[in-house]
Amino acid sequence: MKKRIYLIIVILIIVLLLNICIPIFSQATTTATVYLESNKNIVEKDEEVEVTLNVRGQKVAAYSANIYFDETKFDYISGPENINIEGNRIIIVWYDEQGGSGSKEGELSKLIFKAKEEGLSNFTIEGEFFTERSQLIQTSFENIQVQIGREETYLEKQAKEEQGTNSELKNADLQAIRINQEGLVPNFQTDIYKYDLIVSNDINDIEVLAIAENPNAKIDIEGNTRIKRRN
Repeated sequence: MKKRIYLIIVILIIVLLLNICIPIFSQATTTATVYLESNKNIVEKDEEVEVTLNVRGQKVAAYSANIYFDETKFDYISGPENINIEGNRIIIVWYDEQGGSGSKEGELSKLIFKAKEEGLSNFTIEGEFFTERSQLIQTSFENIQVQIGREETYLEKQAKEEQGTNSELKNADLQAIRINQEGLVPNFQTDIYKYDLIVSNDINDIEVLAIAENPNAKIDIEGNTRIKRRN
């Protein structure tokens, strides 16, 4: 009789422990950020753009994602095999066939689109993402915008209004140089060919406007984007 009572007490203790542990495990939350990224922020009409689906903060073992795009601005070209397309929605379903060892973090999927009309276009993402334990990941989403056809800047509009008038064949002089940063040294003169400019480290691109005296002249500007810094 004493032995039977002892076993019942042990069983009751085990049941109580399970009741305590299970709610603690189920309440644990896993978070991640799922975001879209494009290889180009500005594209021309008929140009292709690559849009990737990515995750950071957690490895994903399975997911079902919906990517929405503007059909009036882009045509879908290609992507992975595990997708379905319904109008402007691309449905991607994936799970790790290796039981968790093939869980992914970083790039999840890659899609190719082709621009067909000028304007600003949005790509948006939503869906459900799971860990290798089948836990639903608490997810925040980040979308992107892509500009089709580059809008004229203020300096470019100025250039059209200030075209040179000296169309002599041998004339290759500049009429003016303007940039969207202050501090160009020295001030522009037609017989000076070298100028210095100091900018802060957060400046990656500089817009340069060069106006030729000859309206038929062609001007190429290089080195003003993705500026390399000197140590």
